[in-house]
Amino acid sequence: MQEANTADPQRIDWFSFWKLVLIQAQNSFSEKGAQFLLIPLGVWLYREEGNLEYPLGAIIVLPFILFSPLAGWLSDRFCKTYIIRAMAVTQLVVLMGMFFSLRGHNLDAALGWFCVFAVQATVFSPSKKGIIKDIVGTKRIGFASGIVEMASVLALLIGQLGVFVWFSYLLEPGTNTIWHRMLGDGFFAWFDGVFKPNGINDGWYAASFPCFMFFLLAVVTAIGTFTLPAYRPYEARPFAWSLLYEHFKQLGYLWRHEVLRRCEAGIGYFWFFGGTIILMTIQLAKEVSGAGDDFGSQGAELMAWMSGGMVLGGVVASSICRNGIRMGVAFWGGLGMTLGCLGLSLVPPNVWLFQVLLIFAGAFASAYLVPLNACLQDRAENGRRGDVIAAGNLVDCFLGLLAVGFQYVMMLLISPAWQFVVMGVMSLGMTLFVLKIGRSMRS
Repeated sequence: MQEANTADPQRIDWFSFWKLVLIQAQNSFSEKGAQFLLIPLGVWLYREEGNLEYPLGAIIVLPFILFSPLAGWLSDRFCKTYIIRAMAVTQLVVLMGMFFSLRGHNLDAALGWFCVFAVQATVFSPSKKGIIKDIVGTKRIGFASGIVEMASVLALLIGQLGVFVWFSYLLEPGTNTIWHRMLGDGFFAWFDGVFKPNGINDGWYAASFPCFMFFLLAVVTAIGTFTLPAYRPYEARPFAWSLLYEHFKQLGYLWRHEVLRRCEAGIGYFWFFGGTIILMTIQLAKEVSGAGDDFGSQGAELMAWMSGGMVLGGVVASSICRNGIRMGVAFWGGLGMTLGCLGLSLVPPNVWLFQVLLIFAGAFASAYLVPLNACLQDRAENGRRGDVIAAGNLVDCFLGLLAVGFQYVMMLLISPAWQFVVMGVMSLGMTLFVLKIGRSMRS
């Protein structure tokens, strides 16, 4: 093992950093892809009654709420690289379990494996975020954490969009994938026997084939984790059973520091905002498609424009923060989120201006997030960074869970246009709250 770069190293191992970016992006892609395989599968099975997006949204965040202290302690107590490797192997087991469940037409078992995936993501998160400063030091953490976060967001969005389109494509009668055409009739016959033994394209086939492809991709990145540098862990307290229920202690440490508290409140709102907007786009896709076979492509189209905006905004914000943390970027990002939501409330979803406003809102949402993440990771004490990140994950996921219920209630009570108005007003409030972080840092 080597010593972590806690200051400003003269030579940064950028090759290892970019490997970390790819590894964590692939994990995020597979996690979100698995989730968004099950959503259209539920619609295919149950039509308008197939509202799996709500229980799946809860499943993905509950382990963070339950196990964040333990995950943070593991990140501080043991080598973060070793944890990343173990979680990469765990991902392989989960994806293979999901594949066999989908092949066996067992939705309950597939949901069970997805629960395990959510626990894997909980343990993985503090280590993948905590190792960033170990690699690049303090000066470059604004740029590095922004790139990691945007790579994760991009992977999540590709997982959402790609799977929706992929599912719809595979569901079409007579569809043969490019793999069939490239590998020939012999493989084609074997592949049909494995993936669609009934000889027809159905929802189970449309879900199981992508899941198998996710597994093959995960094999490559799991091998890559064994080339990451290993850093000595910081001194951390020994294990105690209180780690299973000391959530409020970690939150108390976070909340006692004003800058950390304000940063995490802003970060948590970003995930609340993102979770709510995603569910709103799924609602719009159901309304536009009538919950038919075109649901997947409609959902992908509605999310694609915001996805592009998020990537663009994240890259620009990371570049602005390449030589230091610029909290003013978060303020302007929040203001852009506000204006974007208010504009979306005034425009129907079938016109080009709606797409432009989605790009606008997504770009400024990413710009809002980048400096807040960098500030949180930089201001946390080195020996407590895992605790701080775990406590932050707890807040993020609690607000993500709240977003599920919040959007469900809004769906029952008001139209999508008024839902955008609500999100715009809330974004304005958080923008004013974030404005005070820069003043707190200077005081």
